[in-house]
Amino acid sequence: MRGSLLLLSALLLLESTDGNGYDQLSQQDKKIIDKAIQKANEGQGKTKHLDFDSILNSDSAKRMLNVLLKPTTCDRTEPFIHRKDCKIQNKATPQVSCVDCRGVMTCFLLREQEKIKQTVSNCLNPPPTHIHGAAHPMSLKTGKEEQTENYQKTGCLGCI
Repeated sequence: MRGSLLLLSALLLLESTDGNGYDQLSQQDKKIIDKAIQKANEGQGKTKHLDFDSILNSDSAKRMLNVLLKPTTCDRTEPFIHRKDCKIQNKATPQVSCVDCRGVMTCFLLREQEKIKQTVSNCLNPPPTHIHGAAHPMSLKTGKEEQTENYQKTGCLGCI
């Protein structure tokens, strides 16, 4: 009796959760994934609803999340959010990879591997915004300083 009760509890638990782990994700990750589902369905979606399959790459320190979306058994209808009732079709296309980099979402077809790798790489290793040895933007002159009445010819920027 105890064994059958345990088995029944395990079956109910498996039935109530997603096979892809969406329910176990943080609220922030779910928000990003729902944004990816929205963008992919609007851009790359054909006749079937594209939904979350897995996380391909993640770096919370650099605020980057790369997710894989696949077509489901459900027709493409709004709202474009995660739908538990839709089953993933693994062999169907289009399969879409969406990369969220610091709040900016870009989606590519999974076959566009070079674009995906470049986007992830640019997010994880952004180019420097300040070139060492260059003048600080606050110390640059615009050429209009002499036209103002409070122009000071000598001294530092903070000495007025």
